[in-house]
Amino acid sequence: MSTEGERTHRRRFARANVDFPVTVIVPGHELVLAGNAIDLSAGGMRVATASDLPAGQSVMLRFALRNGEGEMLVRGKIVMSFFEGAKSRYAHGIAFTQYAQPDQDAIVAYVESTGAKKD
Repeated sequence: MSTEGERTHRRRFARANVDFPVTVIVPGHELVLAGNAIDLSAGGMRVATASDLPAGQSVMLRFALRNGEGEMLVRGKIVMSFFEGAKSRYAHGIAFTQYAQPDQDAIVAYVESTGAKKD
């Protein structure tokens, strides 16, 4: 049986630990950042970059899954950002806001293939 606090911290989607390159594009600012995906779910991803981005910032993410799927272009919004001092990088929690159905299906299949579970 879970407590009230545990229920509020459960994730909506299973989240897989990943490690692949991501290009983060900030529309309207002519800013393109090289990043690295840290984790991935059907609802979003955590991306590490050398630069900070504010919560609420809209972004475009370009990446390819390592299971042979083609390159994806996904819209998202920064929901949280923090500095990982031990790794000298910023980690950004990004919620997906728009993506093609085939891309969503590929992400779900990829996450499921890793055996990831909801927290």
